Amino acid sequence: MTLMENSAIERIAAPDLATDALELLKKYRDNDDVIFFLGRLVWQGEMASCAPELFDIAADASRGKYARIAAIRGVMSVGDEALKKKLWETIAADPTPLDRAVFAELVDWAAPTTAGVALVLQTLAHAAPYERFNVTGMSYSLHQFVDKLPVMADAAEDPPLGRLVEGLHDFLDREPFVERGECHVSEDFIWLMPVALHAVDHLVAARSAQALTPSAIAVLCNLPALHFWRRGDVDEYKNALGKNVPRWRELNDLLYWKSIEVCRARRAAKSETLTDDWPIAYLGHFWRFGAEDFERCLEWVTSKKGDDRAVALSRCLQIYVDADRPSAWLQPLRTAVNDDASLAATLEARLNPKPSSEMIRMDAENRRWKRESERRERKQQKDRGDWVRALMANPDRVLHPPGLQPGQLSNDQYHLLVSAMGSGANINRENGANWQALIPEFGEPVARAFRDAAIAHWRAYRPTLRSEGGETSSTPLSLIFAMTGLAIEAAEDSAFAQRLTEKEAQHAFRYVTWELNGFPAWFETLYRAFPKTGFEAVAAELLWELEHSVGELPLHYILHDIVYHAPWLHCDVAPLILNWLNAHDVLNADALRYCLNILAGSSTDPRVLGALAEKKTTNAVSDDQRARWFALWVDTIPVAAIPALERHLDALAPADGSTFAQMFIVALLGDRHGTGRRVGLYRNAGDLKRLYVLMHRYIRTDEDIERNGMGVYSPTLRDNAQDGRSTLFNLLVEVPGSDAYAAIKALEQEHPESAYRQWMAVRARERATQDADEPLWTVDQVRDFLSMRNN
Repeated sequence: MTLMENSAIERIAAPDLATDALELLKKYRDNDDVIFFLGRLVWQGEMASCAPELFDIAADASRGKYARIAAIRGVMSVGDEALKKKLWETIAADPTPLDRAVFAELVDWAAPTTAGVALVLQTLAHAAPYERFNVTGMSYSLHQFVDKLPVMADAAEDPPLGRLVEGLHDFLDREPFVERGECHVSEDFIWLMPVALHAVDHLVAARSAQALTPSAIAVLCNLPALHFWRRGDVDEYKNALGKNVPRWRELNDLLYWKSIEVCRARRAAKSETLTDDWPIAYLGHFWRFGAEDFERCLEWVTSKKGDDRAVALSRCLQIYVDADRPSAWLQPLRTAVNDDASLAATLEARLNPKPSSEMIRMDAENRRWKRESERRERKQQKDRGDWVRALMANPDRVLHPPGLQPGQLSNDQYHLLVSAMGSGANINRENGANWQALIPEFGEPVARAFRDAAIAHWRAYRPTLRSEGGETSSTPLSLIFAMTGLAIEAAEDSAFAQRLTEKEAQHAFRYVTWELNGFPAWFETLYRAFPKTGFEAVAAELLWELEHSVGELPLHYILHDIVYHAPWLHCDVAPLILNWLNAHDVLNADALRYCLNILAGSSTDPRVLGALAEKKTTNAVSDDQRARWFALWVDTIPVAAIPALERHLDALAPADGSTFAQMFIVALLGDRHGTGRRVGLYRNAGDLKRLYVLMHRYIRTDEDIERNGMGVYSPTLRDNAQDGRSTLFNLLVEVPGSDAYAAIKALEQEHPESAYRQWMAVRARERATQDADEPLWTVDQVRDFLSMRNN
């Protein structure tokens, strides 16, 4: 056994070894290789008592990279909050250049709060300089951190995402700037632009007021020039800003005029003016203007002052040209400038354009910029070509990179992974599995070395699990490489599952919760081959999620994916969920909904579900949960549940009864996005009629929200409850036969709202007509029908 074998650590890691581990930490504290091993032992064995001993190593800038990473992970995974806070603050305050891989590990544990943002920014100030082709995972960790940060309400004080944008802009605003100031982005911190853009993208998508702050606007304003000058030097971040900015008129216009302001200031330094937006429009800003914006831009021509009027006129003229010169726009254009002879002359000249000296000069400058950009691209292509040729000359450096720790990712492997994935990393974790895509550029020996390295990597890498105290909010690049290898092996070997040993299958199951959308493609096949091992792996994570689903927000871990991506698993996990619910309460509403959907979609006896629901209605932790349990009870044993529901509603105050009825009907029938799985034993004429009357009694139509003609809105509980009340009647009229006719007919007299009674008579006749179109009744059906009418 070597010190670095993850599988060996897994076998021995246990809390009862904490005393021995602590003695070894003290004895070998100066040996980085031993600390790398012991740090992982502490983390995987949940040895909280060892965390203080790892603290000094984690905070010591003189220690080796891997020893510090293991020590940080040990402290952050099992240390108490005070110790973790102290470690962050100690490293953040240390001016010694911080290794970027060590910083990446630290960022992975950063809290998604304003305080967490402050520590990240403070530490960022002394991070080691950026080296473009050196893989450290730091940029990736920062992007993961952005994804964790919430978009707060506009009224919130010091929102974390807005604070991060402000702090990143402070770094981007430091001299020296790219291209001698032609692009106002820091040369040293240019690598932060994609992270800043990612944060702004989230703010814009949510239409947060933080997107209108000077820092956010500066990021949006500076990116086009950066792309023009240094496109190849900046990692791409795929965003929705090109669509979302123009849709938000306030942001679109603010960004446009800020771009004008920045360009004018730069030209003023050269004693030049700006009377046209052409010098910035060609850069490809996020702002856009179409024919629908013409009148608004035309208003600027009259309301703006000085040279801004000329700029606004240039934008109107561009819209006019893009719209194929509508004749109806000519007179409004001329009227807007009839008070200024210079603008009027400009308008007429632009209507019949001739290249001006300024346009000729700008065109020449644009060609110069293009030549320089092409020169940089040629250099980047040459550097990549040299790298490709080096790999082709020695493919073994991909398969056996020298000096690499087990489970680590080499620079070569990383860049090949990125090449294989293309833009698919945000879709699922296995996009790099198309290793053949590397062959045209790198040749088959390199591509196969990548393939073989990935397959070997999934066995060497050990994914963390939430049930073992691991953090899964960020995805290490090494993990993506491992999942790539697992996907390759599963796809290429039809007997993949049968060839794995029990131990290998157990290790493979550790990856299932890491897929981005649902589960890996190989999961079901491997589960069928190793049902006991697979169930144990699923059960451990499922129980952990049930025990920890206590907050308002769902964990979005394994429970959600079982509901929506693994219906074949419902029957296996239903008994486990049922037993757990019999002994515990799920405090999170979404987690409870997922559990009930799984139970309803399994083969569980409805009577068993009904008995559980009946018990829970008496001791539920909240009215919302009690309403959901009543819904399950009605869904499975309506004959007992509906009378109990009536008694419960009668015992409540009118306002509380109305609210509870609304929660109940939405839980039973779902909202406008669907219901999930249901047993549906209440869907008979008698129970539907009784529920319909009950809901009308507590969800009164004279209190309905009228939405017609009110434009777009977000449905509330009341909106969904109104829909549910109507759905009950729609279900009733769809029930064929005499029972439905009798129920609808009875509503002529029993409907709690008299205005509906005449309509009930009409619907009863329609039901009878529909039944008449069905196959002829038997003698017994006719006799039953006549008997019902006589009664």
